[in-house]
Amino acid sequence: MSKKYWVQFLNHPLMAPGYCTPDETRVVDACGDRAVFILDGRNNIETMRSDALKRAQWMQHCTKFAAFQIVVGRTFCDEISRGPVVKLSYPVQVLDLHLQV
Repeated sequence: MSKKYWVQFLNHPLMAPGYCTPDETRVVDACGDRAVFILDGRNNIETMRSDALKRAQWMQHCTKFAAFQIVVGRTFCDEISRGPVVKLSYPVQVLDLHLQV
């Protein structure tokens, strides 16, 4: 079975008691239909990172995630590895290296 690549967006968990305040020191996997974005595995890691930033930029009007990781696996439940956590700051700026001269 071939490897698949995707972006897992991350959020800050809520702290007890009350679960009303985000714990800014940690991140956990976000849930929902926008928390995962499937990448094209033929691309190199920098292009995948750029695609993840473009997706975060596209979603920033409705959902602002704290960070993301690029994940490799056979299925969503069978991860092989995760890349480093990339923190997001808003508004998201995407630097497209292919357009620079």
